[in-house]
Amino acid sequence: MTHLESGTLPSIPASGDWVLAIDTSTEQAGLALGHGSCLFERSWEAGRTQTTSVLPAIDALLREARIKVSDLAAIAIATGPGTFTGLRVGMSIAKGLVLARDLPLIGIPTLDIAASAVNDVTELIAVLPAGRGRVVWLRYGPYADQEPRNTTVPQLVEYLTDIPEVLVIGELAVEHQQTIERSHTHTRWENRQPGILLERARERWLRGEADDPVTLEPTYLHGVTVIAGPVRDRLRKED
Repeated sequence: MTHLESGTLPSIPASGDWVLAIDTSTEQAGLALGHGSCLFERSWEAGRTQTTSVLPAIDALLREARIKVSDLAAIAIATGPGTFTGLRVGMSIAKGLVLARDLPLIGIPTLDIAASAVNDVTELIAVLPAGRGRVVWLRYGPYADQEPRNTTVPQLVEYLTDIPEVLVIGELAVEHQQTIERSHTHTRWENRQPGILLERARERWLRGEADDPVTLEPTYLHGVTVIAGPVRDRLRKED
């Protein structure tokens, strides 16, 4: 997809297969709106303001693309793991749109979005902040985990001791990045890209796949555990 910077005025289709992607998993929020080769993205440090900032941001993105809600063909949502408030806000907005417009809803796990930022690595660990000095992470590749782990940063560092070749990718506070880098140098830190969520969701949608908006639930962080919803869309990488 071609990323269209704010202020450009391309020839944009007035209607059709527009997909809106919403990611409010963490304090870093993101939206993407795509149609064919057109991609509009918006990411911002939402903190705990998702309740008041996400809907205006969606409205601004639609106006930037010069389309209406009625032009949307599908909604993509990041399903977590993540914060309770953030995920609840994003999921509520997504479900409201799909139920009001009778649109397909496609959920993609948040760690899969982070992991999909690279496509030339067969084994990696995607990691996100879990609050209170903890991180949530998932290993991909030949020794992939089945469910995310919620640990302290030192516990993750200890886990990494025997696998120096595995790439660690994701977004963490600077002090946590530095703690990991002191013993594990194979890292890549960046915020999630909402355009990746849109692409992953579009792939499912074009295969005729969608989730039930009634039963789809987010994966929340709760203390030292991860409470997973019923939907998993595991990233698969070739050996």
